[in-house]
Amino acid sequence: MIKKLELTEYDKWDSFVASSPQGTIFHKSYWLIASGEEFCIYGCFKGNELFAGLPLCRSTSRLGIKEAYHPYLTPYLGIVFKDNKAKYVTRVSDEKDMAREIARKIKEDFDSINFIFTPFVVDLQPFIWEGFTARVKYTYILQVDDLDNVWNNMDAKRRNDITKAEKDGIYVDANDDFEQTFALVEKTFERRKKDIDFRSVVFKCNEVLSRNGQCKSFLAKNKEGQAIGVVYIVWDEKRSYYLLGGYDSQKSHHGASAIAMWEAIKFTKNELGLCQFDFEGSMIQPVEMFFRKFGGNITPYYSVGWMRPHVKAFSYAKEAFTRLLGKQ
Repeated sequence: MIKKLELTEYDKWDSFVASSPQGTIFHKSYWLIASGEEFCIYGCFKGNELFAGLPLCRSTSRLGIKEAYHPYLTPYLGIVFKDNKAKYVTRVSDEKDMAREIARKIKEDFDSINFIFTPFVVDLQPFIWEGFTARVKYTYILQVDDLDNVWNNMDAKRRNDITKAEKDGIYVDANDDFEQTFALVEKTFERRKKDIDFRSVVFKCNEVLSRNGQCKSFLAKNKEGQAIGVVYIVWDEKRSYYLLGGYDSQKSHHGASAIAMWEAIKFTKNELGLCQFDFEGSMIQPVEMFFRKFGGNITPYYSVGWMRPHVKAFSYAKEAFTRLLGKQ
């Protein structure tokens, strides 16, 4: 049986996510609430027991199109399953059945659907069978249970960047000063000529995560104590995630971002006791290369999308019209 969870069931949901092999901090109800978006959580029950679930944000456009999507700063959502100790063939069969049930239900409720699975969901067949289109993305996941191995497996140039930063007096201040963090993030967006339209959301998310003790800024500072680069991570019971970063191109040192990332990685192991660091991927080539040189394992993850035929036709027409205007 598929049903939308009530507010009174959110604590139960959060515990379910914590124990699910696919669950992340981004699936938790408090993350979704902090996003400021309207959302719903679909639960798949057998009797009174929750076996799978899928959270989605929702809105209705001016044309009455019901849309399901991700909130800002949310790299992963997608379906999560109960930790199932059954033999492999039984578990796969059960999960396919539940995923297809959920896929059918959300198709009833929405006209346009887009969301991204965690890297720990690889079976998209139930959604593909229901007419969803799948796309692949990539992240790097670093095993940090042995920091000596992490250091030795880094690209030599990355190690040199970190060593040179240390020699030049760059140090990392791990703190909760989000104003400084966001100022550096803004500089990066300005340099790329991109607007930041999620300031209120990111400050709210940081407020919630700070209260829960699930975020930290790593500010790389020069000898004068000026913040020149930052790495901002969040974490759950399983791993930490690089969520935001930035640097001041006027003052930055070549190794500032690298040394901040290295301190975040060490913090993940030494302070949090976690064994994985997720760089939360990027399809932007220079960013991908920066992440790659830390030596993590390249890991695919998937997004799916679906639209009703009339919505798809409208979307194509709108794109064509936009392209036509761009040529004039």
